[in-house]
Amino acid sequence: MMFLLMQNTLTKSILFILLFSLCFVSCKPKKEISEKPKKEWNAELPEPNIYIEPESNSEEDLVQLKYDDYIYKDNISSAQLYLKDQPLSYPTLYLRDNKQLELHFDDFDRKYKTYSYEFIHCNANWEPSGLNTQEFIEGFFSGFIENYSYSFNTYIPYMHFQLTFPNENIQFKLSGNYLIKIYEDNDPEKIVLTKRFYIVDEQIKINSNIHIATLARYRDYKQEIDFELDLSLYPVRDPYQDLKVVILQNRRWDNAITSLKPLFVNGSKLVYNYEDNNLFDGLNEFRFFDAKNIRFQSINVDGIQIIDNKVHLFLLPEEPRSYKRYYSQQDLNGNYLIKRDNSDNSNRDGDYLTTHFTLKRESPVDNGDVYVYGQLSDWKHQEKFKMNYVEVNNEYVLTVPIKQGYYNYNYSVLPHGSDVGDMSIIEGTHSATENEYYFLIYHRKPGEIYDRLVGFEIKNSFNQFK
Repeated sequence: MMFLLMQNTLTKSILFILLFSLCFVSCKPKKEISEKPKKEWNAELPEPNIYIEPESNSEEDLVQLKYDDYIYKDNISSAQLYLKDQPLSYPTLYLRDNKQLELHFDDFDRKYKTYSYEFIHCNANWEPSGLNTQEFIEGFFSGFIENYSYSFNTYIPYMHFQLTFPNENIQFKLSGNYLIKIYEDNDPEKIVLTKRFYIVDEQIKINSNIHIATLARYRDYKQEIDFELDLSLYPVRDPYQDLKVVILQNRRWDNAITSLKPLFVNGSKLVYNYEDNNLFDGLNEFRFFDAKNIRFQSINVDGIQIIDNKVHLFLLPEEPRSYKRYYSQQDLNGNYLIKRDNSDNSNRDGDYLTTHFTLKRESPVDNGDVYVYGQLSDWKHQEKFKMNYVEVNNEYVLTVPIKQGYYNYNYSVLPHGSDVGDMSIIEGTHSATENEYYFLIYHRKPGEIYDRLVGFEIKNSFNQFK
């Protein structure tokens, strides 16, 4: 990027050739950035403040703990938790396994702070299980995050923090749902972020079958999730009361199926073969944009500009897909990847881009708000991802800072008074859409106060529809 600021024409040309030769070459040729995108954007658009001056000893530092993926401070961003060296993976470990999880997050404050961590064991409903820490942790109950680095060659400065666990100080003894809590100044009440993860003690085998809905009225737009649980190696006294099944679609919790009971028992197998209680909208493949390299416009990017020493990324204006035919394309099922081309450490070198979304629509949605939605919003309808409708242009717009990388997202409508989003209003819904489904099987033994996670599986619908 720095060669754009040089005034010597010869030097600029030489540097351009050298940098271009190092750039990642995609399957589709990229255009060189024009000074302005096709649409005449207003450079005075209000932008979110992504640099917050730290406030010490403020009562606002004390917040209520949420047993969920949540960022409590405006100066914290891009919190991710995944299997070590597998940034697209689900944060799941197995008991007696040697794998680790990596936690990453950025802090826009310009001074070093001490961040600590601790773990909370939760039941299947994501409430604290009530276990004492020594019952599920072996080693130290908390620790400090000592791995950090300063951003390098970025317009927006930040500090990047990283934690890998389990480690030599902490091991987990029980399966179940877990929450990692990050707090500052060695004060557990000054929480900055929380992330969910799972530890599995695999005892129950899951045999699943994902297919187009059986009932004719649902066949065009819903997917049916049938499955069996094999208890031959893990007897359960009362499976109707002692087991809890959770099914997630693409890591979403707002539309999770959580109340299924076996339809019938066949020997040692529990059969969940319903025709209506186990349905999900198929929805649509996710939209995407590529911002790994900001020297050139990539797919679905309308333009890139430097305004007030910040990089502005303007995405192509988009249209609703609810009345369009289904079109198959590969996606990340709503996930994203932090990546800066030609960097060996994208977590440290990735810049923050003031990203502009535009959704064309003749009129605003009735009785609901529109959000940019996916893993980039932690699968929540966050206020900072809520779009505003501009009547004069007949469009929804959003400006939000996003770290460099490759992103999936869709537009979700949250009806007023509801906590369950509806992507079908903007995106449409099709039974042929490729989705990932997550099966979590919990067991509470008689006399125990916590839920074991005894079964886990990820199944992709694409392989089922071949």
